[in-house]
Amino acid sequence: MTYSIAIRTLGTAGEKFRQELLSIAAQTVPPDRVVVYIAEGYPRPDFSVGKEEYVWVKKGMVAQRALRYDEIESDCVLMLDDDVRLAPDGAAKLLEAVEEQGFDCVAADVFENHKMPFSTKLKAALVNWVFPHFGNKWAFKMHRTGSFSYNWRPEPRCYPSQTCGGPAMMWRKDSFLKIHYEDELWMDSFGFAYGDDALLSYKLHVNGGKLGVLYESGVKNLDAGSSSSGFKKSPEWIHIVAKANVMLWWRGVYHNGSDTNWTRLLSILAFCPKVLWQCVGIFLYSLLRLSPRFAHSYLSGLLGAISSVRSAAFRSLSPFACQ
Repeated sequence: MTYSIAIRTLGTAGEKFRQELLSIAAQTVPPDRVVVYIAEGYPRPDFSVGKEEYVWVKKGMVAQRALRYDEIESDCVLMLDDDVRLAPDGAAKLLEAVEEQGFDCVAADVFENHKMPFSTKLKAALVNWVFPHFGNKWAFKMHRTGSFSYNWRPEPRCYPSQTCGGPAMMWRKDSFLKIHYEDELWMDSFGFAYGDDALLSYKLHVNGGKLGVLYESGVKNLDAGSSSSGFKKSPEWIHIVAKANVMLWWRGVYHNGSDTNWTRLLSILAFCPKVLWQCVGIFLYSLLRLSPRFAHSYLSGLLGAISSVRSAAFRSLSPFACQ
């Protein structure tokens, strides 16, 4: 099979982006093309490493990925963020998993949840209800709470998965186009990336596609969110997270087009305790910070989400389960 690379960027990643391009140039199986989809209004970086081509598209984490990729004629598209570094055989490993194991998409496990320190795992469990699971069938599972669980001790191989992170994803081009990711452009209204790749990969699973996650792929995340760490402690971030969690759950789990009265009831019974738990936590956090802004932001995010999912625009979206 053949592949090309598609990178979404604002062109501001600097040295991290240059390292990524250098790693692409060193691939043992070179891509047919390297196309950089840069947001409109942003200048092209002032360096060139290989034969990368630039295409200006509408700004947005979803908008810069939900494309037709008419410039690419390869069988597969390796979709990258602009802050990852590939091992020389990184693309070859992902392509091999797609071709030999019949996956529609294989993502590199760049966040390595199973290797997080215990304190980070505990925080993820208490705040977001993200837990390890102990079966060896799935890499990640999506639950009716809207939260995922991760394999607590995976082997260095490719596992089937229900959802995944998206800094590096090798897609069969035709499989990507079939799930109509452009229907999820509403996520760009958050103004900040949150949950877009998880929803994209889960949409493949919901629609009967075969998603895989490759452990020990040699793909490394060079940023890990450090540039936005300050913003992620602010009331504004809490507002976005509260709103996004409800809307992502509603769209992907609660009312996804393959739901029934029974599944919707189960989803409500799973999701409401999570929201109540988070409400208690955010109110305690507001007390500790001696500021009501955090609690107010969380509640306003919930109310904003309820208003949004009831809007005519949201209701008119094509079903999440589109096949």
